[in-house]
Amino acid sequence: MPPPPEASRHPRFVAVLVPEPDKVLNDRIYYGPMMQGLNDGLMERRLFMRPVACLHDYQREHFLRSGPALYAGAAFVGSVYAFDGFVRDVARGIRGPKVIVDHHLDDPPIHSVREDAVAGMRMAAEHLLALGHRRMAYLDNERADMNPWKRQGVDEALRAAGLPGLEPGRTAGCRMNFGDTATALDWFLGLAPRPTAVVCADDFRALFLLQAAAERGLRVPADLSIVGFGDLAVRSGRSRQLTSVGTDPVLLGRRAAELLAGPADAVPVAALIPPEIFVRGTTGAPAAKDGN
Repeated sequence: MPPPPEASRHPRFVAVLVPEPDKVLNDRIYYGPMMQGLNDGLMERRLFMRPVACLHDYQREHFLRSGPALYAGAAFVGSVYAFDGFVRDVARGIRGPKVIVDHHLDDPPIHSVREDAVAGMRMAAEHLLALGHRRMAYLDNERADMNPWKRQGVDEALRAAGLPGLEPGRTAGCRMNFGDTATALDWFLGLAPRPTAVVCADDFRALFLLQAAAERGLRVPADLSIVGFGDLAVRSGRSRQLTSVGTDPVLLGRRAAELLAGPADAVPVAALIPPEIFVRGTTGAPAAKDGN
């Protein structure tokens, strides 16, 4: 239904709350395409996005004092979800729809749009199981609570195959740097029996793992299969070989736009965008002696 004539004369803006707008808008790999999808979807519905910086305390306070009444809705993009008090205050202050993109929060009860990380990691583990791997490890973020859905997906695939889920010793949290990743690999190699495949929380940890494996004389995938998540390594040109799971970020933005154009009192939707797996050169069957 088209908006009433009075509404069509006045542009309606959606606040897109991000820590640093320039970094998000100029990113060509993930957040930039997501923002393009969001912008396109909003404009098709006669809405306009306005990026708002909220990295610093004063920026968030300024928005809360002057911004909510100006906007017909709000989107939270990137790590802004970590400012949980700010998110709750905005959710209360803006009358229109609110959606958090690339994450999910139970409190406040607002819309969310994110990649289906459970299904994606289940795909990754099922791919390795089909190749014959039965001993997998998981290279996690430094904080397991940052994305519990990915580990859940690996666990589900293992249990569906009649195998134990990920045991504590077969998971390692690490910061996104080479030193932590190399130490995690040494931990995995010291297990008995050692894993034949490692599923990584993201592509960048997977790339560090590939480097660490090469330094230790391991052949990938003959000695160790490695799977990433996000498919950002190939999109950014950092690898042509990494097997990874990914979701088109444009779809996340467009789905968020749909929710922002809906009624303000709609029941919160937790939308999941389906992923796909891209099988490349870093996964293969385990050596015969390591298959079980």
